[in-house]
This record gives sequence, C-alpha cells and structure tokens, in this order.
Amino acid sequence: MIKRNIEKFGAKVLDEYNKMLFVSGPRQSGKTTFAKAILNKFSQGSYLSWDIINDQKKILNTPYFFENESKDIKKKFLVVFDEIHKYKNWKNYLKGCYDGYNDEYNFIVTGSGRLDLFKKGGDSLFGRYFGVNLFPLSLGELENSFIEPDSFFNYLKEGFDKKQSLENYKQLFNFSGFPEPFLKNDRMFYNLWSNERKKTLIREDIRNAYPVRDISNIEILSNLLPYKVASPLSVNSLREDLSAAFDSIKSWLLLLEQFYYFFSIKPYSKSIFRAIKKEPKIYLYDWAEIEDEAKRFENIVAFHLYKTVLLWKSLGYGNYGLSYIRDKEGREVDFVVTKDDKTVFMAETKFNDENVSKNLLTFQQKTQTQFAIQVVNKKDILKKTSSNGLTQYIISADNFLQYLS
Repeated sequence: MIKRNIEKFGAKVLDEYNKMLFVSGPRQSGKTTFAKAILNKFSQGSYLSWDIINDQKKILNTPYFFENESKDIKKKFLVVFDEIHKYKNWKNYLKGCYDGYNDEYNFIVTGSGRLDLFKKGGDSLFGRYFGVNLFPLSLGELENSFIEPDSFFNYLKEGFDKKQSLENYKQLFNFSGFPEPFLKNDRMFYNLWSNERKKTLIREDIRNAYPVRDISNIEILSNLLPYKVASPLSVNSLREDLSAAFDSIKSWLLLLEQFYYFFSIKPYSKSIFRAIKKEPKIYLYDWAEIEDEAKRFENIVAFHLYKTVLLWKSLGYGNYGLSYIRDKEGREVDFVVTKDDKTVFMAETKFNDENVSKNLLTFQQKTQTQFAIQVVNKKDILKKTSSNGLTQYIISADNFLQYLS
C-alpha cells in the first residue's frame, strides 16, 4: 500500500508537475524492483544501471541513447537511471537530459545513497526534480494500510481501534523490514545477508563514491553503532573508542548516514528549560542487528515514526519532523512529532511497563502537547487516560505501528 502511494505520487511528479522523480533509500530495500514495476506500466521505456558495465558504456558513448530507442513512439518515454549518482558527472548529465528532453521523456533516478546530500555543491538540479524515500517494510505497509495525517489525528482524538498483527510484528522485530530476510524468516540467512550487506555498503558503495583511506575504521565504527542506539551520540566517546580525530569520526558518521546505515533525530528544545540541544540519537535501518531487545524495540518504533513523517512531508502534507526531548537532569521522552516546529504528539517506548511514564506526563504538560502515546511490547494493550485536560494512550506495538507508514 505504501509503495502504491509513492507510485501515485511519482506519476503526479512525472506527468502533472513535469519533474524528474528521485527515489532513494537503503541498499536492498526494493528501489530497483519498484522502478521496474513502474516501468512495466509504461508501454515503452528503458532501464539503465550504472553498476552494469554495458550500461555505463551506453551512457558514455551515446549520452542521449533514449532518442534512438523511442523512435516512432508518440507518448512520453520513461527512462530509469539506477545508481547514476556513482557517475562523476551525474548532475550535469541529468541536467542535460531534463533541459533538453523533459517535454518528450520522463526520468526516474534511483540510488542507495542519499541523493539530497549528493546534490550539495553547485546544485544544478534545483527545480528539476522532486524526491521521495523508499524504505524497508513497515507494519502499516504489510497490513496494506496508509493513513493520511488528518485521519491519524482523528484516531488520536476519537481513539484507536484494537487490532493485532503479532506474526508480522514479530517477524519484523527479529529479521528487520528488508524484504529478503523478512520473507526468508530464517536466522542463519539473516546473519549471512546482514554481513554481506554491510560489507557491500562500506567496501563498495562508500569506497566507490569517495576516496576514503580509513575504510577499516569505518567498518569498526559501524560495528560500534548498534551499541549506541537510543542514546545521545557522543563523538568524543567514539573518538576514545577508535583513537581517531574528532573531525574524522564526524565525516565517517556522515558517510554512514548518507548511505543509509543509520538515521538520526535531533533534540527538541523549544520551551524546554535546560534541554539538551546538540547531541542526536541514532537508529539503524537494520534494527535486527541490535542484540539488546529493549533498544531494538525503541529502534523499530523510531523507524516507523521516521518513515511516516518523511513520507507525509514528501507527499506534500506539511512540514513534519521527528525529534526527542532530554534535559540536563536526564529526563527524556523518546519521540516528539512536530509540524512547523510545533509539537503535535509525543511517544515513549516501554518494553514491559504499562504504567504511564512520569517523564512523558511531565514533558507533555510542559509543552502542552494534547496527545502522548506509550508504546509497549505486550499484546492486547489499549488504554486511554487523561491528565490536566491532556490525553494519554498506552498501546501495544503491533497495534500502534499499523497506524504508521
């Protein structure tokens, strides 16, 4: 369902807005399959991957090869470029394609690195594209649901329905949302797949994109990060672990985030006295790599919230964001969803505790956020309470995550 909504959005970008569509996301999340599925719906089109030598030669020898392939075709011809950002002159090449041919051709660009970061530095593509992320599977997607922001907030006001999806939830919890290990549902396969994915990401994707000398240190850093999940990330602490320079570690972290090994959320400090303002928290796209189950639980909830707010933002529903709250006394709320930098609801994860978190109530009151949700790793939990005119929910993860994208 989520991919169908992205597909509809893509059709609007290509046909109504007359822009290129950028689709980016983690390696092995299904971008190529998604692009080819769209291609199949066009009567005519062409797919090229920069990872295929013959396709590289075609682009280099005949840059506008699609002119020959689209002869005698009256309607728009779709061209899909996969991993084209690995080409040194990719921005100028796409600029030429769009400026010269956008009236007769549609262009989709997919990549396993964050194309929004690759765009930096003389961004010649401004005004020529809209982008969307394609992430691993989520529970809402598996349950064939997509809830727009207005509908979600209506559930917050009126109350959630009680429903279960334990089998899919447990499978996601144990094997991540990447399609292949999720469908295999096998621990040995997951271990082999996860090791190969990380090795390919670091030793091929990152190394091919940037002249990195310390590739072994990036591998060591990637092995440390699963233990840093769900806590404010200290670069100084990592510097001590790796015996490396502060700036080097910052650049390695940027590369790992740029290539979708992890995502980060920043602290929210507006109207919060003595709030932490700098250190982000990090979470993995492949949360099954995390041994600590309580941290893995927080990570899977973080992923669903992050994917949802980015999708709402990408589809044009508003300027949504995801943050966390922590003050200098160590009190914390795991997640705050904002719109235009104003809190709309906050969420706390508790692996087993069904009692409403005191910190959640404290910060809900301080920020006057109407809705607070405590997500628990137990089945059949759905409670609604109120305090000082504000609403709190305690809800099972396999229930709540179905309402997210």
